[in-house]
Amino acid sequence: MEIQHIMQVVDASFVARQSIEKSLREIDRRALNAMVLVKRHGNTLAGYGVVAQAFRERAANLKESASHLQETIAPLIQAHMRILQHQRFVASFSAIAQAMAQYGQICASLENIRTRWRDTIAREEVEARKILLRLIATVDVLQEGIEEQEYVVTNGRIEAALAEDTGAPLMRVSRDMGEAVRTVSNAIRTYRHQLESLAYESSTDI
Repeated sequence: MEIQHIMQVVDASFVARQSIEKSLREIDRRALNAMVLVKRHGNTLAGYGVVAQAFRERAANLKESASHLQETIAPLIQAHMRILQHQRFVASFSAIAQAMAQYGQICASLENIRTRWRDTIAREEVEARKILLRLIATVDVLQEGIEEQEYVVTNGRIEAALAEDTGAPLMRVSRDMGEAVRTVSNAIRTYRHQLESLAYESSTDI
C-alpha cells in the first residue's frame, strides 16, 4: 500500500468522525427540542414523548459507538506505516544485493535478512487486515444504530400525524429528526465504502 492511500484513509477517517460527531450532536438537539415540546403540551403528546425519549437514548448509544472509531483507526494507520517502513528496508537490501551481483558477489546473510523482513511484513499485513475488519465491524454497529433511529423516526411521524389536532409542530420536528439521521447515515455509508476499498486492496497484497 502506498503512502498516498494511507493518507487518504487518514483524511477519510477524520472527515467521517467530524461529520458523524456533528450530526449526532444535531440529533441530540432535535430530540431535546421534541421533548421540550412534549412537556409543554402535557399528556396530549405522551405518545410522542416516548418516541422523543427513545430517539435521544439511541442518539447517546450512537455517540458511544462512534467514540470507538478512533481506538481502531490509530492502530490501523500505525500498522500500515510499519509495513511501509519495512518494505523500504527490503527494497534497500535488494538494491545492495543487486549491486553486489554485478560484481559476481553473493551474500547469503543478506538474503536471509531480506527473507526475515518479508516474513515480518507478511505477518504485519495479516494483523493490519484484522484491525481493518474490526474497524469495519465498528462501523457496522453504527449502521445498525442508524437503522434503529430511522425506525424511531417513522414512529415519530405516525405519532405526529395522530396528534395533528393539538397544534404542536410535530411533523416539522419529525422531519428535522429524519434529516439529522440521514446525514449521519450518508457519512457512515461513505466511510464504510472507503474502508471496503482499503480492505480489497489489502487482501490483494496478502
